[in-house]
Amino acid sequence: MCVTLIKTNLLLLLMSTVLWCRAQTNCRVFTDSCHIKACLLYNEANSFAQGSQKSQQYYDSAIRTCPDYAEAWRAISIPYLKRGDYYTWRKYLDKAVLLKPRLFLGIRGWCLFKFLRDYEGALHDLRSFDTLTAFHPSYSGDGNYHLYIVMAICHRELGNYQQAFHYFSLGIDSIVAQQGEKWVGLSDYLHRAVTKMRTKDYAGALLDLERQIKRYDNYAEIYYYQGLILQLMHRNKEALTTLQKARALAGTGHHLNDIYCEMPDEVFIDDIDMAIKAAQAPMRPKR
Repeated sequence: MCVTLIKTNLLLLLMSTVLWCRAQTNCRVFTDSCHIKACLLYNEANSFAQGSQKSQQYYDSAIRTCPDYAEAWRAISIPYLKRGDYYTWRKYLDKAVLLKPRLFLGIRGWCLFKFLRDYEGALHDLRSFDTLTAFHPSYSGDGNYHLYIVMAICHRELGNYQQAFHYFSLGIDSIVAQQGEKWVGLSDYLHRAVTKMRTKDYAGALLDLERQIKRYDNYAEIYYYQGLILQLMHRNKEALTTLQKARALAGTGHHLNDIYCEMPDEVFIDDIDMAIKAAQAPMRPKR
């Protein structure tokens, strides 16, 4: 399992690098002076820290030199996204999408999902991106999710459970059938289990959590949601044991997390502590 996870993580890191990195561009691919000059300025920007005044100035110069250089529009937008200035980020990235939708439409959709929780906007972009490219590349910019999983979570948060399960099936079952279990995302079964829990399919949710444990078992969230479901099924003793395992994992930092924003279905120690108290309450002897 460890070897499989290492290979999978390297692949996801590579995909994330493709979408987020500031690698040098080969300016010799261009034949016109406008794009060559812009490309050289773009490469110079990449030699400075991302978001620094120098870096942004060079990207701005690249845009002024060649307004059709989509990569510079996209690159200048990233620091605004990371700083929470979504208005300015969107102003720049929209121009990149307009110029090269096949490259940047999927990225915008993922960002709308991750940073703004704009589920309708994300779905609009991702459906269009799917039509253009058949989801190639098919993963989110951070490498965490196949874009079908992103669409599934968007539909779930909008209350469209039938559509959510449709996209979970595309992002999980179809992947397993075509490429094997090792290509399923490290938290995909967990997110589908939470969706099943919300629709009161407790048996189905527990089954997906068992699949999640086999796929990757080091998230506190797995045992937290397992504990909640067992409580709902009036299996409080089992629930308490499971929740205590979630508490131990969370206490050592083994949980869903992201440096920029809260992740889908992420839980916190306070959530787990409240669930433990709820599981313990019926077990206390009556006075």
